[in-house]
Amino acid sequence: MKYFCLALLLTCYASAATTIEVVAKLADIPAGMEVPASAAKLDQIKGVDVLSAPHVITTPGKCASIEVTQPETVPGAGNVALGVAINVTPTIGEKTIHFTGKATDRASHGKRSDGGVNTVEFATREIYFEGGTTSGGTVVIHTAPLTSRTAKEDKVVTKSRELVIYLTFTKRTTDETPAKKSGAKSQTKSSTTAKAKSAASAKKKR
Repeated sequence: MKYFCLALLLTCYASAATTIEVVAKLADIPAGMEVPASAAKLDQIKGVDVLSAPHVITTPGKCASIEVTQPETVPGAGNVALGVAINVTPTIGEKTIHFTGKATDRASHGKRSDGGVNTVEFATREIYFEGGTTSGGTVVIHTAPLTSRTAKEDKVVTKSRELVIYLTFTKRTTDETPAKKSGAKSQTKSSTTAKAKSAASAKKKR
């Protein structure tokens, strides 16, 4: 009986906290290019613009947000945020991490100057996804090509790009000890939002 009470007491004072780390790596690649299986190879390929590689920590069943944006000046409206926003909700199964999510991509669609009027166009698309992977595994989300047209000196420059998103999910388990009655707080921290809005995080405007 004494051993049972001791085990119960230890259980009350020591528990395991489970979190999920989500690492995202985003890149623009030329249309038609074979998508690398590994995000590590992106930096070695010509013509690929690596936008950012933020990460966020969340708890199972809670939505995590990742934003990679940069300002673009537009006529009459100041700045507009261009880039990618990802909302993803991971849950833990017996052997895998399941996830559902949505990515919103706003990219430049072209600029024109015609008859004294300057116009800037953007294209926004939404990508919904779901799947599963083991802890530490990476999944690849690959969008259809998006073509932009920019008029320069009576010439139209066409650029066709594809967005590639690599998401890595890793289960983290840490031991938690409840705070003492003196008011001490647990040191475990969880962030569910990651943002990157500087030019350093997005090498080139999309």
